[in-house]
Amino acid sequence: AERPAGAHAPILASDRDAGAVAAAQANARRAGVADDLAITRGALSAIVAPGRAGLLVTNPPYGIRVSDRAPLHNLYAQIGNVVRRKLPGWRTALVSADVSLETRTGLPLTTVLAFSNGGIKVRLVATPPTAQSPSPH
Repeated sequence: AERPAGAHAPILASDRDAGAVAAAQANARRAGVADDLAITRGALSAIVAPGRAGLLVTNPPYGIRVSDRAPLHNLYAQIGNVVRRKLPGWRTALVSADVSLETRTGLPLTTVLAFSNGGIKVRLVATPPTAQSPSPH
């Protein structure tokens, strides 16, 4: 199969867990796209917007296997705070299994796609496009 041309925009990825970063880097190498990605270790709260517009996609914990959901309430609220404070003009999408956690972001999220991830029914939810944000298509 012919490999498509490189990414047309910067693709930056990060995770606060070093193991997740190493796994993502290894997967990118195996897929032949490592040169199209910059994968680093870091917290979402440390994000620096590389441009005035973009798309933040995140796959936060769903809370299905977590007995104490208070930390997740705080995490989802932090996602919303970071987007509003550090990524104005950006579109946001996240994978979610719980509407109550989504609402903690304070973002105007709507369902884009429903699917199963590891046997868990989830949805990709996103903020609406704005005049400044790129189209997801």
